[in-house]
Amino acid sequence: MTTTAPTAPTSGAPTDAAVDHALEVLSALTGLIRTSRSIGRRLQEEGAGASGTPVAVLKALARADGHDRPGDLAVAAGVAPSVVSRVLPKLEEDGLVRRRPDESDARSCRIALTDEGVAHLARVQRLTAARLAPALDGIPPGDLDRLPRLLAELDRALVRATDPHPATTRHHETTTTPQDND
Repeated sequence: MTTTAPTAPTSGAPTDAAVDHALEVLSALTGLIRTSRSIGRRLQEEGAGASGTPVAVLKALARADGHDRPGDLAVAAGVAPSVVSRVLPKLEEDGLVRRRPDESDARSCRIALTDEGVAHLARVQRLTAARLAPALDGIPPGDLDRLPRLLAELDRALVRATDPHPATTRHHETTTTPQDND
């Protein structure tokens, strides 16, 4: 079996060390997502709130900044547009969102959080955070202080890595709950 030594990068190709770091990050992220989904399912079973996709849509609406069409919400929530189309009727039925016609495009609609939707999202996030808080006790305070910023940077980096049109993408800072990943 012949082995070859790592070669120097050519024309912007990542180094072996950079690829190894990316593998470590992806491995940790995969574990975090798996755990987050499990926690989200458990919280839903305990009646602590909605499942991940509806919460992700509510969070996307909470930070919509005028991007409140179903397609925009799908991008912001990280799901397919058909998923948003299936979730919206239930959210509307529950009084958490309201739809109105888009005045500039008769084929589309605008979605807005209701006051009840804002309160529901705050409750779900608070319950999730209350469940998480004791588990964070073992993390050194300095690391815990840096973690939200680092995770937001990772989120933006992942978007950059997968975005075919980075100049046109509007990306936001995010905060996540374990339910966001369902």
